[in-house]
Amino acid sequence: MLMKSVKVSLAFLISFSLLVLVAPFSAQADASKQPQIIYSDNTGLSLAVVPTSINGFKSPKLQWFVGGKAVAGATKATFKATAKQKNQSIQLKVTASDGSASSVAAKIGQVIVNVKPTATLADASGSKAIATAGVFSPKTAKITYQWFKGPVEIEGAKSATYSSAGIDQGFKVYVIATYSAKGFTENKVVSSEVAIPIFKRTYAQVWSDEFNLPEGSAPDSAIWTSEDGDGSKAVAGGGWGNKERQYYIPTLAKITSSGALQIDATTTGANAYNCYYKTPCEWVSSKYITKDKIGFKYGRLEARIKGPVGSGTWGAFWMLGADIDTRIWPWCGEIDVTELVGKAPNTAYGYLHGLLSGGFGGRGTTVDMPNGFANDYHTYAVDWLPESIDWYVDGVLFGSQQKKDKDWVFDHEFYLVMNLAMGGNLGGAIEPGLKQANISFDWIRFSTINGVGEVIKH
Repeated sequence: MLMKSVKVSLAFLISFSLLVLVAPFSAQADASKQPQIIYSDNTGLSLAVVPTSINGFKSPKLQWFVGGKAVAGATKATFKATAKQKNQSIQLKVTASDGSASSVAAKIGQVIVNVKPTATLADASGSKAIATAGVFSPKTAKITYQWFKGPVEIEGAKSATYSSAGIDQGFKVYVIATYSAKGFTENKVVSSEVAIPIFKRTYAQVWSDEFNLPEGSAPDSAIWTSEDGDGSKAVAGGGWGNKERQYYIPTLAKITSSGALQIDATTTGANAYNCYYKTPCEWVSSKYITKDKIGFKYGRLEARIKGPVGSGTWGAFWMLGADIDTRIWPWCGEIDVTELVGKAPNTAYGYLHGLLSGGFGGRGTTVDMPNGFANDYHTYAVDWLPESIDWYVDGVLFGSQQKKDKDWVFDHEFYLVMNLAMGGNLGGAIEPGLKQANISFDWIRFSTINGVGEVIKH
């Protein structure tokens, strides 16, 4: 299901969930009375002041500075630099009876940016930020953009507009614009910041499985179907495409006396089944899916889970695209609400797999859980919206992915999967002497988000 991760700390997130990160750059000062200097040709050496930029001064006197020093006799509206002065600083100071001002400090031969780019919101919703180009010379310069949130570069955000994700709310974003022109040195300039507003998400629960069945019962057959075997008959192949060591049978998922669904994995009886590795199976476990019975599209999907114990265990609560029979994995899409791996008992995974990232470990995040996932129940959730998917543990947001390329195949019906695998690519080597393990689900719930989300019953 996944093989790589970006890790964050749940303790850090709890401590700083209300903190607004601010980019370490100050906003631009008012440039309405600032002289503007431009190149008057394409040599990068001939400069001039824009006449209209000094019209507001009474009887202005001009002085050009190179390398921070006034150039003798350089008091006209134009200035011709020498080749030796290239890459030195250039600035124009204007003094008048009603005040004084200086142009931006530029470099000779570098693209000049008189007015910095700005970042603004397209509307009050905060769903889109827009960067303006600023005022620059030469006019032939081309501009490329990179958006940032605090000190962090936002992956893939390289256009003049940025569609914000849910995880951006309450933060300030800004853009670094790179100006480049043939024959000139490029110039990188930081824009002003804009705060992404916080909009409260309202959740309305519309479906759940509380596992309120008699002790010893199998999962509700109106919702769940057992997906049995070792994966040999599936498109993924033996080991379910992950080199897993278990054979799934229906009888190892049962309702407990406390009203939870417990999935067991055990070596007992495993040798009664033949696995893809050409010997009697080492483990048996259970896997249940809602395919062809109940599907979901957008909304919040969450479950209260107690994870497994022991290296080699690999418990998971996840979703697969309901069109998997016609669009094989990863084209159908996979959303991992959580994966709990025994070899990393203090880590929870939240990942996506699409047609681009399926073979590269997916895209997502892991979070450190100080007290681990196996000692008690924890609530794992995803907020799945048309433009973004956010991951939570115990109500704390720890990761987000947003729609940005052809890897976004999360725009259709998905079904649920709950299972306990053993070994495999992510589970790793199984602990010697380990004979049994289990994962428990207290409940699974689905809610709409501000009215978005649907349950699809077949």
